[in-house]
Amino acid sequence: MSKKLPKFAPLTLDFTFKKAFANEQCTELLLFLLNTFLDRVLKEPIVDVKVIHTVQLGRTRRKRGAVFDIQCEDASGARFIVEMQVEEQKHFIKRSLFYLCMAVANLAKKGKMESRGKKVPYDYNIPVVYTLSFLDFDADFGKGCDEVIQYLSLSNELHPEVRYDNLMRLIYVRLTKFDKTEEECKSNLDKMLFIFKNAHNLGKVPKSFNKMVFRHLFEVARISNFSDEELMDYESDMKRFSDHMNALAYAEEKGEARGLKEGEARGKKAGFVEIARNMLAKGYSVAEVIGITHLPREQVRALKRV
Repeated sequence: MSKKLPKFAPLTLDFTFKKAFANEQCTELLLFLLNTFLDRVLKEPIVDVKVIHTVQLGRTRRKRGAVFDIQCEDASGARFIVEMQVEEQKHFIKRSLFYLCMAVANLAKKGKMESRGKKVPYDYNIPVVYTLSFLDFDADFGKGCDEVIQYLSLSNELHPEVRYDNLMRLIYVRLTKFDKTEEECKSNLDKMLFIFKNAHNLGKVPKSFNKMVFRHLFEVARISNFSDEELMDYESDMKRFSDHMNALAYAEEKGEARGLKEGEARGKKAGFVEIARNMLAKGYSVAEVIGITHLPREQVRALKRV
């Protein structure tokens, strides 16, 4: 039987994610994404947003830069960094903090010299910066932090109730933690999470997802709507992702096989050590123990001294 081809591209794929939310000519999906996932931390809904360059340069040539999936700002100047991360990375939270700090550093307005030689200092009244990271792996946020969405910000250690939310906010969406069915999805947030998790496995748009913005999102991800160039980009992205997953699976398989062999070897060695200890206790010579167990001479001598 031939494999049934998917109707919708995965929204966790870099190509599809940017096609849906980094389109400068059509920002309603990006607006909906931000307002849905940042609703808990926003003082008021975002009404307008513009996509800006996604490359943040370091201060010097040798300082590394950062490339974001999406970077945008609203009318108040607040910045939003949006990323989709499907490959598990060590220290990802620290990495996202690094990116956030780089964005913050570039927002400070440089001082200048006035006509009379007086220097105007840097203006550090920078707008708040948000990072919204979608993770297709289960990052560890500490004991008891089991929620799908994790909200991080600065607080006063002596007064935890005092928060400094006007500086920076880090929001992490753990897609692997979301397990609701279509029928269980009632809120916009649940439905967006369901789409991220399941769109590529669906044959049609769910009936309960009748809101125009959801239908628009499915149409963006519908593979039959791709142009020839988009189809090539999509297939190229899928190939890279598939190659990466296959490489991970192969590495894991080799690691498991190696672990089993090493475990067997350790088990056998532990067994021989016990045999050697019993033989020595019964008066066998070191040479006789080595002949039976094939353990190193120094190890057998050490066992005899114990």
